[in-house]
Amino acid sequence: MTFLSGHRAVLRRFLGQKQFALRLAQGHVGSSTRDEEVTEAARSRFCIDDAEVLELADYAILIEQHYSAQAGHPVPMDIEWAKDAIDGNLHIVEARPETVASRRSTGVFESYVLTGDASVLVSGKAVGEKIGRGLVRLISGPDDLKNFRPGEVLVATSTSPDWEPVMKTAGAIVTDHGGRTCHAAIVARELGVPAVAGTEAATATPRTGQCVTVSCAGGEVSCVYEGEVPFEVTRLPASALELPRTEIMVNLGNPDLAFRAAMMPNAGVGLARMEFIISEHIGVHPMALVHPARLTGEERARIAVLARNDASPREFFVRTLAEGVGTIAAAFWPKPVIVRLSDFKTNEYAQLLGGGVFEPKEANPMLGFRGAARYAHPAYADGFALECEALLRVREAMGLTNLRIMVPFCRRVAEAELVIAAMARFGLQRGKNGLVIYVMCEIPNNVIQADAFAAVFDDFSIGSTDARGRSRF
Repeated sequence: MTFLSGHRAVLRRFLGQKQFALRLAQGHVGSSTRDEEVTEAARSRFCIDDAEVLELADYAILIEQHYSAQAGHPVPMDIEWAKDAIDGNLHIVEARPETVASRRSTGVFESYVLTGDASVLVSGKAVGEKIGRGLVRLISGPDDLKNFRPGEVLVATSTSPDWEPVMKTAGAIVTDHGGRTCHAAIVARELGVPAVAGTEAATATPRTGQCVTVSCAGGEVSCVYEGEVPFEVTRLPASALELPRTEIMVNLGNPDLAFRAAMMPNAGVGLARMEFIISEHIGVHPMALVHPARLTGEERARIAVLARNDASPREFFVRTLAEGVGTIAAAFWPKPVIVRLSDFKTNEYAQLLGGGVFEPKEANPMLGFRGAARYAHPAYADGFALECEALLRVREAMGLTNLRIMVPFCRRVAEAELVIAAMARFGLQRGKNGLVIYVMCEIPNNVIQADAFAAVFDDFSIGSTDARGRSRF
């Protein structure tokens, strides 16, 4: 929707491993092909740039609109494309109605959960969200396919189209090479078979005849476990859900689970924690990206590797955070998504790359330099500017104005006013384009001075913690 309204931004990107490239053996049309190992420099680059991604998105929308208009109803399309090696132009090479995902029943919620644990043999990119189990069958070539038995776990370096009759009977598929768009992933996704792509070592680890459990229920990364790990499958018809009159919102911090969570009955996201994205997808202290001179040479080198595909380390932080938050906001659009500003404690911030030099050592970080106290303080103001820039990008560049903001651990009204003023300077002005800003009501003064805080913020998010540390909202 935001694309059609004129917003042009890439929501999210993944850098594939690209270990091998299929090249013409003699360098011209008509020659045989060969596998060529991809250089490390080429692996670290994206295959296409943002402008080309947006060009393909435009093509896809136009194609779907055309066929939908012809049919008189929405027609989801399966589109294949190629980039010409000579002139660099993008070409659509095939478009046909998509017949798997679009016909999948959305009236039943199916959830897979591991209920046991075991040793992890290999891990890779998750394809699907299911869990499969069976005996391993290593396939090194077409001749091995005749030995494959239905329900076995197919393990191979990669797969090819002529393997599809066997792949349809597999309990799971595991490959050394490839990503979410490789042949094995495409077929597994269409068939609803759990698959693990790009493990790098699958064919060298499990043995033929060995029992394994393949789990894609943990988000982006899936694992192959040794033995029969118990798991549960829950199937719940939407018609069986009796929803309360109260609008129920979900808590979510992992962008990898956003679209799955959005399929459940909900009124949006009541709390999206920014800390997960910073710790798991960025891993660097925000101040370290603004003041690299205070870091060691080793720390600067590690940051340079992380930011190698960005214009600067600062842009790496802003882009990655914006894409993580934007993924959640897009998944639930147009329902409200309330994102809480970073609420690490000083000891947690110090564990991020480059964080040790910027954080004080506190006897009780739970009550120390955290939450709203950091945002306008000189010790973190430059880092807060990066957070605000990322959220502004989500709302304005991506057009996801359903994003709302929550300020945590705000002790004093004067502190609240400083934070609101700082956010406005960075473009996040309360009320602009419908921006709503909440405060988290979690300390006594938020209640004692509720009227004064209510004059600064749009609303409260009320939270409390019991003796076992479980948040209740």
